[in-house]
Amino acid sequence: MATRSIPILTDEQLIQLLKKGDRKAGDSLVLRHNRLVARAVYEVVRDLTAVEDLIQEIFMKAFRKVNLYDPEQGKFTVWLTTVARHEAINHLRRMKRSRHVSLEDTAPEGGFSPIERPSQQASKKETWGRVIDAIHNLPDPARTILVKRILESKPFDQIAKILMQPVDTVKTIYYRNTEALRKKLGIPGL
Repeated sequence: MATRSIPILTDEQLIQLLKKGDRKAGDSLVLRHNRLVARAVYEVVRDLTAVEDLIQEIFMKAFRKVNLYDPEQGKFTVWLTTVARHEAINHLRRMKRSRHVSLEDTAPEGGFSPIERPSQQASKKETWGRVIDAIHNLPDPARTILVKRILESKPFDQIAKILMQPVDTVKTIYYRNTEALRKKLGIPGL
């Protein structure tokens, strides 16, 4: 019984198939270059959790922009590594910005009431400062979930998609940690 060999396609051949809408070509590229992308991202962020989160994002972005790849300019792996590094740098920038969120950006909807006495406004700012500090001291994924939900007002389904977790898991982590923060900080309406 003779075995039939399956031809191994080059990256360029897979890209042409991908441009025509062949999802299996994309899957093949992911399998082939997953470790390359992971290494490129890790060199920038030095955080394995972030690497895992970014890999899928990077491939999705690369596949959306695959028409920008020109084989005459260089190998696909060089282009993909460049995309990966740029996304990793963007991730670091986003993380840096999220650490330096101003209290005004996280104030209750509508801001602090102008008819409140200054001491009441200062008390609210102080409370929000304590909440933000407590959230940033949580371990991941709790920190990410609370930042996205409380500080960025993202819905649970979006957070679940970002973290690649079931919505119920995200909700459980959120409610468990907000309850713990309420008790720890003595804040009833967190």
